Amino acid sequence: MSGDPYHPRKFPLGAVIVILVIIGIAAIWGGQIVSSVGTTVTGTLEASGLSSPEISNETLEKGPKTINYPYVLRGKPGSIRFDAYRGVNDYLSTRHPTPFRIEREYWLQFINESVQDRYLHQLAGNIRAAESEPDNQVRTAISMVQQIPYADYSFDTAAKYPYHVLYHQDGDCDEKSLLLAYILRDLGYGVALFEFEQESHMAVGIRAPDQYCYRDTGYAFIETTVPAIPTDAGGEYGDSGKKLTSKPKVFVIAEGDSFESIWREHTDAVEWNKIRDKVQSEGPKLDSYSYGRYRNLAQTYGMPY
Repeated sequence: MSGDPYHPRKFPLGAVIVILVIIGIAAIWGGQIVSSVGTTVTGTLEASGLSSPEISNETLEKGPKTINYPYVLRGKPGSIRFDAYRGVNDYLSTRHPTPFRIEREYWLQFINESVQDRYLHQLAGNIRAAESEPDNQVRTAISMVQQIPYADYSFDTAAKYPYHVLYHQDGDCDEKSLLLAYILRDLGYGVALFEFEQESHMAVGIRAPDQYCYRDTGYAFIETTVPAIPTDAGGEYGDSGKKLTSKPKVFVIAEGDSFESIWREHTDAVEWNKIRDKVQSEGPKLDSYSYGRYRNLAQTYGMPY
């Protein structure tokens, strides 16, 4: 399948708000959001294991460039600096994780690569420097990864490393989920990957109080492909409006802290879904209060509207 997540068109002033509301609410997660999930695990890949051969810093640190990744924290924009190297990117392009019968071990290879670790740990430090409160560091990481453009690949394309997502500034659902899982682990939080086989989709779970967790997984749902409110798994995917209905496989990446203040996001997600349900049941023309709340929530989480 092909196509990108939905990107709303910009309408001239005076255009019908109805169109904006339909697009922003009913199709905020539109586009064909697919990935190589389910194929890379069983594909034929060159074995590499978790260890890395000796390679000089001079080779790895060729082609330096500084990238600033935008994020939105409760409506306030910011950016996180990352110093990237072509040498590290090129090196990781030669590292092909080994297929495992235990899928969790396969995905862990993308996160536990030792050379990547040397250059990726700085990201969590830069997030801590930007935001002092731990739960706001989580919010920053989530928004930063969501803001990285979604890239659509053919179904049989092998996943990239988290470092590749940063270097190339794009990724599909499993790649962006691996990146966010890596960062949240570095920030000290309990984190897991959600694999939805039927929908060929991957998302992230973060340790949270039970009442905010997705189904009975013990983790709250976080969409990574586009800006979305954490805990909201009700978005529609693709031109057909496909929803996540299957029970995901849960691959625990790390034990750690719980995102205790996620109740704020859950409260906002409940309101967001009420507005979305109102559009579906009553039609697209919202009253001024509902439209104002829709717009404010979109701005709070950096969602297009």
